[in-house]
Amino acid sequence: MPESSIEPSTEPSGEPPPPSAVQTNDAVSAPSHGGVDASVSAAEAVASAVAVTHEASSSAREAVSLGTRGGAAVNVMDPQGVVPAASVEGVPPRTGGPSASAEEGRFAFLARAGEVLASSLDEPTVLRQLAQLVVPGLADWCAVDVVTPSHQVVRRAAAHRDPALAPFVYAIAERWPLRAEGPQGVAHVLGTGLPHLIPDLPEPQVQEAVARGNAALGEAWRLGCRSVMQVPLEARGRVLGCLSLISGTAGRFGECDLELARELARRAALSLDNALLYGEARQAQARTARLQAVTAALSRAASEDAVAQVLAREVWEASGATRVAVLALEEDGRMRPLRVLGYSEEALASFTRPPDRAASKGSPELRREAGWFSTLEEFIACYPRDAELARRQGLGARAVVPLWGETRVRGLLLLAWPEPRVFPAAERAFLEALAHQCAQALERAALYEALRERTERLRQALVTGDMGTWRLDLVRGRELRDAALNHMLGLAAVDSVVPVGDTLERLHPEDRPHVEAEFRRYQREAPGFFELEFRVLRRDGARWMHSVGQSFAGPDGKVTELTGAMADVTRRKEAEERLQLLLDASRVLALRLDDVEEALPQVARLVVDHVATGCLVDLVAPDGTLRQVAAAHRMAGHDALLRSPPGKPRRASHPALQCLRTGEVCFLSRLDLQLRDEILATDAPHRPPVQSLSPTSALSVPLRARGRTLGVITLFTADPQRTLVAADVTMAEELALRVSVAMENARLYHDAQSAVRLRDEFLSVASHELKTPLTSLILQHNLIARALETAGTQGPVTGKLNTAQRQVLRLTALVDNLLDVSRLSLGKLALERAEVDLAQLTRDAVERLEDVFTQARCPLKVELPSTLTGQWDSLRLDQVLVNLLTNAAKYGAGHPVTVRAGVDASDEVWLEVRDEGIGIEADALPRLFGRFERAVSERHYGGLGLGLYISRQIVEALGGRIDVDSQPGQGATFTLRLPRNMAFSAAAP
Repeated sequence: MPESSIEPSTEPSGEPPPPSAVQTNDAVSAPSHGGVDASVSAAEAVASAVAVTHEASSSAREAVSLGTRGGAAVNVMDPQGVVPAASVEGVPPRTGGPSASAEEGRFAFLARAGEVLASSLDEPTVLRQLAQLVVPGLADWCAVDVVTPSHQVVRRAAAHRDPALAPFVYAIAERWPLRAEGPQGVAHVLGTGLPHLIPDLPEPQVQEAVARGNAALGEAWRLGCRSVMQVPLEARGRVLGCLSLISGTAGRFGECDLELARELARRAALSLDNALLYGEARQAQARTARLQAVTAALSRAASEDAVAQVLAREVWEASGATRVAVLALEEDGRMRPLRVLGYSEEALASFTRPPDRAASKGSPELRREAGWFSTLEEFIACYPRDAELARRQGLGARAVVPLWGETRVRGLLLLAWPEPRVFPAAERAFLEALAHQCAQALERAALYEALRERTERLRQALVTGDMGTWRLDLVRGRELRDAALNHMLGLAAVDSVVPVGDTLERLHPEDRPHVEAEFRRYQREAPGFFELEFRVLRRDGARWMHSVGQSFAGPDGKVTELTGAMADVTRRKEAEERLQLLLDASRVLALRLDDVEEALPQVARLVVDHVATGCLVDLVAPDGTLRQVAAAHRMAGHDALLRSPPGKPRRASHPALQCLRTGEVCFLSRLDLQLRDEILATDAPHRPPVQSLSPTSALSVPLRARGRTLGVITLFTADPQRTLVAADVTMAEELALRVSVAMENARLYHDAQSAVRLRDEFLSVASHELKTPLTSLILQHNLIARALETAGTQGPVTGKLNTAQRQVLRLTALVDNLLDVSRLSLGKLALERAEVDLAQLTRDAVERLEDVFTQARCPLKVELPSTLTGQWDSLRLDQVLVNLLTNAAKYGAGHPVTVRAGVDASDEVWLEVRDEGIGIEADALPRLFGRFERAVSERHYGGLGLGLYISRQIVEALGGRIDVDSQPGQGATFTLRLPRNMAFSAAAP
């Protein structure tokens, strides 16, 4: 039915509507009812939309209020489908209710209707059955209009006494759409939920309404519209639709008919509501099944593209949208298309360009909350910048759903429909659930991609670092090795599953017992971390492996699994061996500085222990030939096989001779049979066992020092050991350098020892030679002094004589020091031990040096016990005391000097001389007691720097020690410590 039902309108409806399905080439043919012309042209049928006037409505409402007109009949379908005509002609108006037979027929009809309506849960079927129930039993034709979830009114069912005219009933609603709200007709019933009855529609008013442009009313009149009932389909407090009953007989419907129609509508509404609920349940079940299917599909999608493809396909099929796009949100805020169906690049421009928050307030929020736009205007209100672009894309609805993951928005899901529509809550929830599933899948895909990249990086790192992984499944008794580990073991580079113990069988025989024992221990003990190093045997030789792992226990506490990684550390072990060789060789050479040649056999042994199979050391003889001084082999008893027979020259092709001639390294990484014979040349009886050594590579390096070649070191390797490589050349050159330096140092050491002996002998002779004239000079000075004293002559001569005597005494002390140094160097410093009182010896020395302290302006404070006796050399000890006291007076001039002595708890005698002078720098303290060492400038303080050196040597010869404690500007404290008694020899060591 048209919006305004059948009441004529007082206002024109405007432009005529477009043609509908009721048009034909000539005219619309409809039966004639109530004197209405049955032949109407198509142009007249589509003149304008239906509208009703207020006057017609008033007269209709008045007719309803007066009751059913006389002569009207209620036709009710009996259970067999027979329609009895109950004529009440000549009977007074029905004020007391229907007759008994009519009431029975009405009950039978309602019972039949309830049975028919309850027979299906399909909404179209229920509505179609409702229309078939009322035509032609209750009305000549009817229409069932339903309110959709989008609040649109749609004609879902219609019927006519003449089936050929039923399409025209649908056509009226198509040409003049119904509205859900309005003051009259279907809109009024839907809006208020109240029935509407027009017992009689006057023909003059209809013609007047049609003349004013109400073409829809004209169409209804031609179909037979004289009496009308419109009742709501209401269930659970909401109006689902409207049932319109129309009769071509005027006065056909009354109050009793309206009550019957309302009861029928109530039962139909219940059936319709059940069908709707069933449909919603089916839809919910379908959505759930689709969500499950999507979840399964997304669980198999391991990339962004695969996830987007699944989402776009499912949304396309489930939503009915004509355009779908899945966009990924980048870190910079840009949107990157992942999957696009129906959208043009231009249409996606508003989402793929960088976000501009100042220009659009809606866009940023939409990336956190879904945007549902039923109309184009709603979309433009949120995206005003893209208004023109949106208009070119169509007037339909749009949706922008964020792909919200666990922590952030991963992207957007865009949908577009060709027509405006309303989005029910269930549909929104379904699409948002799909979007959330997609976001989680995108996060999983991102994690999977990150894991894949990390795994690839780890694989590359393992390959680069010569590492592989392994796993021992003790429950299933199997061992899992990855491709990298198999490659390290010399096997095919593929992942493998082998029985437990397969790797152990590949270990070096020397390492296998230890490793097996460790693995058994780790399988028994509580879970923990372990680390092992061992060798494995491959076809190309042995390789060192470093394995780390961890054991895991099951619920019962027993170890069920061991997992770890293994690295090829052969190069590291070889480097460690080379470094250890150099360290050990340096230590051996340093200990034999006096005779390096005796250390060379030990060096050769170190070479075969760490690096090579065999080692030969040759030195250059005085005649320029090579003289073998060392030969070593890794296998016991093979050293003698490598020694060259005496007097037998080597061939010119021998690598040692080539190295000697050129002075450069001779490196042979691979040896042929001829070169093997050259290296292993020996007597015929020894040739077979020597050749069984099978050398595979050889290396000869020269021993050079100061431009001279001192000798040659030759080393070689043999199967199954490794061959020599470039790193071994570097190591051998470093070893040769250290041997050369040691040999040169030994030569220089011998030369220095000889020079020192010559010097000491010279000093000893010179000191003795100087002593003789000095002694005579001292005696002559003493005679002159006595003569002057006897003659009583005093004056300038006496002062000059005193000066000469002091200089002679100083020269004597210097000569004595030089003589002592030579004695110390030659080990001839004599000590004569006896009972000595150190306290008295100190008092005597202080008394003799009283004039020295007076001239230095040094107040002297002496704190000594009465006696301090011990077994010492009094003359040498007095020499030490004089050195310490004169140093205190020299470097502490103008400041007090303190002398203290005593005995500590260990019965050790100590004596301390402290001055408060210039002090000593910290960097000079370690070398203060060295020979010819001075802590101050020679320009300001004289001396040879021998006093403290001689004092320390004397004290140490007496079994004691002398220490110094000083800071610049705060003076110095020298402490002498001596044992009271000590076993001694006649000379210092």
